[in-house]
Amino acid sequence: MEEKMRILKMVEDGTITAAEAAELMSAMGVEETAGLPQKQTYDKKMFRIIVDSVQGDKVNVQFPVGAIKKILQVTGKLPIPEESLQGVDLASMMDAIGECLDEEIQGDFVNVSAADGTTVRVFVD
Repeated sequence: MEEKMRILKMVEDGTITAAEAAELMSAMGVEETAGLPQKQTYDKKMFRIIVDSVQGDKVNVQFPVGAIKKILQVTGKLPIPEESLQGVDLASMMDAIGECLDEEIQGDFVNVSAADGTTVRVFVD
């Protein structure tokens, strides 16, 4: 039990990864690894779109990445009102977002401040 707690403390401190901790516990004969943090798969992370327009439109969309990949595959566009994105090249933005999702990029994909004051932020976290 003491060994398990030491390994969990190392994970908490960032000394080792959860996968390394699982290997250590397995090598020591400790079977129970339920307390270890599991790495979240990319498709289960949240894809977020935040739009604030000068007209007062506010869009805050969040979907699992896996769902967004399917939506882009089927429709070629994201579920956001195009009126709120006037002045933004949507085709180029959709292509860039698709490439980022394919590469499993995290963080900001798009961060636009248009001349009229509209802001668009697309990211995965």
